[in-house]
Amino acid sequence: MKFGICVGNLEEAAVVKQLGYDYFEFPFTKFADMSDEDFEAFKKGVQELDFYPEAMNLMLPGRFQVTGDQADLGPVLPFVERGFARGAQVGLKTVVFGSGGARNLPEGFTNYKKAYQQIEDYLRLAGEIAAKYGATISIEPLRFEESNIINLVSEGAYMAARVNHPAVRCLADYYHIVSNKEDPESIPGFAHRLEHCHIARLEGRAYPLPEDEQSYQPFFDALKKAGYTKRVSVEGTCYNGMEKDGAASLALMKALAK
Repeated sequence: MKFGICVGNLEEAAVVKQLGYDYFEFPFTKFADMSDEDFEAFKKGVQELDFYPEAMNLMLPGRFQVTGDQADLGPVLPFVERGFARGAQVGLKTVVFGSGGARNLPEGFTNYKKAYQQIEDYLRLAGEIAAKYGATISIEPLRFEESNIINLVSEGAYMAARVNHPAVRCLADYYHIVSNKEDPESIPGFAHRLEHCHIARLEGRAYPLPEDEQSYQPFFDALKKAGYTKRVSVEGTCYNGMEKDGAASLALMKALAK
């Protein structure tokens, strides 16, 4: 497995590299919204650092809506195209589609059949864009408190199956799985669709630390059973400094992945 951390700037990415991680994860929304000047500076910084955002989270900002009666992909697809076109220049491999604000059914809209079709339509078009730039999309199931659609790994895999595009796959996030009281042992059943993983401590959505090793063991056991060898990103709050908590998280994950 490869390990990374979600960060918000290149200064943090430099620390992640120094700690021995394999890549960093960056917000796709922030990336696609950059001015051309800021993007060129970001690209130059990545190249100088020789350390790459192989994954990006936060695919769509809340100003977009892909479900409901007001759903409109008109402004969404150019945004996605710009992000993936830029991503191809900095080593991007997968973009995480959590984006609860954009995909959640709006208040008063209860037609789940239509919403699933709307998300499927969006992902099929976005998948074509991702494939054009040699990348994938990882559908992220979110905890019930954050999303009213696609909450379980099985539902993420189901949506990937509906889209039926090689660039559209699914994600397993330890924090959301445990929050939803989902059994990690279900993960191997969707191994053929699993593209990316996230992890954070349940309490405080913090970096995973060795004192909770037994809590994470079933998750990593399930990944190993699934034959998973791709990326696992720490996506949480760092309370004791990235140098300290980031180093501890990496040592923990390497031990659990053995």
